[in-house]
Amino acid sequence: MKKLSSLLLAGALVFSLSGTATAHDPPDFLGAVWAWPENALPVLDGDLGEWDILPPEFFITEVDVVQSDERPWNYVGDLDPSSLSFRWALAYNDETDRIYYVFEKYDDIHIGGETIEGVIDADHSGGTFWSIEGMTDEEAQRQKGRHAQTHHWAFDEGFSENWTWFWMTQGDWYRDPEWSQQAHRVDGTPGSNQEARTYAEWWQLYWDDYNWTSAEESILHDFEADQIIGVSVQVHDGDAEFTDDCNCWGRWTIGPNVESFGDADFLADFLLLPIDETVDFEDTAVEEDSWGRIKASVSR
Repeated sequence: MKKLSSLLLAGALVFSLSGTATAHDPPDFLGAVWAWPENALPVLDGDLGEWDILPPEFFITEVDVVQSDERPWNYVGDLDPSSLSFRWALAYNDETDRIYYVFEKYDDIHIGGETIEGVIDADHSGGTFWSIEGMTDEEAQRQKGRHAQTHHWAFDEGFSENWTWFWMTQGDWYRDPEWSQQAHRVDGTPGSNQEARTYAEWWQLYWDDYNWTSAEESILHDFEADQIIGVSVQVHDGDAEFTDDCNCWGRWTIGPNVESFGDADFLADFLLLPIDETVDFEDTAVEEDSWGRIKASVSR
């Protein structure tokens, strides 16, 4: 087992002194984005063993989230881990400019159609990525998702029509395997109202300027170490089919602010870390306390 290198910690400290970005939501939160080297990219096969190399501190779990306050029919009270438990983490590769995701979930009642909703503001520019009052229809189409993109991801073995859905856009070219790919497996039967465990890994590309008409008209983001990006990931969970009087559908996220769906000022901050040259990527584990120290240093 090996620690993240002292050089990585030093780099984080330099970053904190020279370019700390404006705090997003929650203002006292800083997440970590693991760096995959080109020769050790995870194979998308639904086997999450490769991700064991990440320290536990890189993962967001059910103990780190709160309930989104978007609608009054969401769950009331704390998340019950016997009903829903999960973990997710982010990683990136600076050669391919992909953001990688890993997600593992236990659900005691799988009703189908439960998704994960993720938003990334890659250039940390903030502000609205929704239409603005007074825009023409053409201007509104161009504005939606332009500088931050939001997707619903479904890993239910075909229960949902599409595994990735960028719901703001009229375009569908983003579903091409050139721009996003996934693999998952489910222990159990989606939509069966029985318990199930989901294991998913995928990658997505993001744009500084997304144009719904084509990739050729869009500008990809170049991910590099020491960048801060805006992130929101919401885990959806239902225990029955939705009705207006059913208090049985929840959205669990780092921060509860509902404006995150269309305003990047309300996304959480995540720091892209450099590759840790001391880690043997043939191994499957590193020390557990590394990110805690880096996070505390950057936050000061």
